[in-house]
Amino acid sequence: MFKFVKYFTIISLFSSFLSAQVIDGFSDNQNILAKSEIYIDSNNLSLREIKMIDRFQSNHLEHFNIGFVRDKSVWIKITINNITDKNISRVLVVKNPLLEKVVLYAGNKKSVRGMLHVEKKQTTLNPSFEISIAPNRSCIYYVNIINKTTALQFDLLLKSKETFLYDEYTQEALIMIFLGIIVAILIYSLFLYLFTRSKAYMYYVFYLSALVFVQLTYLGITPLIFCKTFVSIDNLMVVLKVNIMYIMAAIFAQSFLQTINYPTLNKIYRYIILIALVEIPIFGTQSFYYPEIAVLSGFVFVIYNIFAGVYIYLDGYRQARFFVAGWSIVAIGFILMIVDSLGLVSVMYRFPNLIMYSIALEALILSFAFTDSAIILTKEKERSDKKLLENMQNSKRVIEKEILLQTKELTNALENKKTILNELQHRTKNHLQLIVSLVRMQADRSEHVVKEKFQQLEWRIRAIAKTHEVLYFKDDLQQINMNEYIDELCSGIEDANDGKDIRFMLEIREIYMPFREAGYVGLIINELVTNSIKYAGTGAIVIVIEMNKDNNNYLLEIRDNGIGYEFKTDKSQGMGITLVKTLVQSQLDGSLKVENKNGMIYLIEYKI
Repeated sequence: MFKFVKYFTIISLFSSFLSAQVIDGFSDNQNILAKSEIYIDSNNLSLREIKMIDRFQSNHLEHFNIGFVRDKSVWIKITINNITDKNISRVLVVKNPLLEKVVLYAGNKKSVRGMLHVEKKQTTLNPSFEISIAPNRSCIYYVNIINKTTALQFDLLLKSKETFLYDEYTQEALIMIFLGIIVAILIYSLFLYLFTRSKAYMYYVFYLSALVFVQLTYLGITPLIFCKTFVSIDNLMVVLKVNIMYIMAAIFAQSFLQTINYPTLNKIYRYIILIALVEIPIFGTQSFYYPEIAVLSGFVFVIYNIFAGVYIYLDGYRQARFFVAGWSIVAIGFILMIVDSLGLVSVMYRFPNLIMYSIALEALILSFAFTDSAIILTKEKERSDKKLLENMQNSKRVIEKEILLQTKELTNALENKKTILNELQHRTKNHLQLIVSLVRMQADRSEHVVKEKFQQLEWRIRAIAKTHEVLYFKDDLQQINMNEYIDELCSGIEDANDGKDIRFMLEIREIYMPFREAGYVGLIINELVTNSIKYAGTGAIVIVIEMNKDNNNYLLEIRDNGIGYEFKTDKSQGMGITLVKTLVQSQLDGSLKVENKNGMIYLIEYKI
């Protein structure tokens, strides 16, 4: 029904003039379609058959457009009159680079042009024919136009060769500038993707690549730069190319608008992509070819794309404003192209470069959108960084306050602990002193042999008490200065043996040991020094105590100048030696070596 109304309207327009008009061949750059006769052929007639039926209709249309047709062609009858006395040469231009086949019949000569019939040396976009009219002659030309893959529409112009070449090369220059802008923006977006790894830039590169591929055909560049085989294949890829362009545009829109935050909008984009994928194999085959379906789907997509951008912008996503602006501009061109290709309204012939300009402007605006997005993200980052810094400073103040509070509490607890430990050490020392006094009182009342045993016990207790005494006067409750500790221990032993000539020689480095191990060492020194005094013989007693440390390895050496004694390793050994061996081997996990060379030598090695 729709096609019947369309054809009826066109035929009515054709019939507005009842007779053909003669075209003035002398005029330059004129639209001769309105002065020509047209016949729409549905039966694939030959020129002889067309002449026989002679059903051409006059018309006053400046632009012919019947949309997508697969089973029709258009015949045009042109009468050109040369009223001058000179031979006239003109170029007959059928303005539409997408036309597949255009045949000119000039008398007995037949010339073929079109996208699928490009001449090897052709450098112009539109199908064109050079014609020559003798002086004072009137010539009739027939043109047959066939186009099955895109809309069957065209202008018919008659120009001088100079005007024709000027117009063609100007158009080609504009196209090159347009493509240059698009390719420059494409490369710029590619570098942005490589530096930022933002998928929006990558999808925009894919969209621009698909757009350039489509425009190469739409603008008539493909037949000029590619071989005929590729052009033939490209001619059948209208549905594929258009849908791929819409798919890339939809994926880019999803990424740029961040539609993942808008589930409903995102779902509709996915449906659009799915529909486009389904249309390619269904409506893009030779046996079932309906490019108008893809065009209508594109119309829906363009409208929805703008709606989604506006919705997301109003929701507060500021980066969407350039997206809306860019797609609004290109939407005007796309919508006019869609209605034009469907044959509903013919306006694009008046603005042949509108699509090209709108696409270039859209690409520029979307590149501004990327810059705007980067600026907004930078400002948001600065605000976030500032807020983060403020939060960090606030947290720092809170933490510092908490640390001070905790430190104060820990300091108080530590002071209390130190006080308690000092008190404990003090009381332990006093208790040990009390035990020493009791032992001494008992020794005074005992016989000589027992008294000696009590004295040995007293010295052992004194050694333990000395450890607590040293610890009590130190701030560090965990480390004992062995130089000071052993010196004080020896002074105590010397005081306890008043009347004997005892000389201590200490060679101890700045060594610190834990309280527990220091106590064991003190007991060991007490036992071994006591033995040295016991078996020293007559004369002065010289006792040398050396202590060295290598990492965690300790070496304690005790020497005297006495006559020595026989060191026994069996059970017959005395209590003191047994205590020394137990402390060295069991408590310090060390080793004990004893020699008698001009006095006793004790070598004790252990590791902490």
